[in-house]
Amino acid sequence: MDADQVEAVLKEHIRLCSDLHDLLLEEGRIMRTTSSAPDEAFLLKKREFLPVLDKGLQLLQKINQEPDSFPQHLNNLVTEARDQIMKLMMLDRENERLLLKASLPPKMKEVYSNVVPGQVAKTYAKYASS
Repeated sequence: MDADQVEAVLKEHIRLCSDLHDLLLEEGRIMRTTSSAPDEAFLLKKREFLPVLDKGLQLLQKINQEPDSFPQHLNNLVTEARDQIMKLMMLDRENERLLLKASLPPKMKEVYSNVVPGQVAKTYAKYASS
């Protein structure tokens, strides 16, 4: 794979990561505003994005098949792609927390929504000293 192809694959990967970031932001907004899991229409939108990500992954794997031919001047794009992936992982983790909170039974939501910072540590300290 020549340098131009590698650059095009990396730029496409960064674009896909950006699109996925927007999708995960939308998912988080839905859960924050409705306090419930996303509806089936949104989940379908997410499922439709999976084949696009798979195709992008296949292109990235082609780059890795020839590691000696990787152009060093594209290191900035690699760094940008890694940064995008880290943002996605952090956002996905936050969305998992929101989904867990949304799936709690109503009485548990009530109990856990009133937790103030430091309250959990104080409770553990109280029982740890016994």
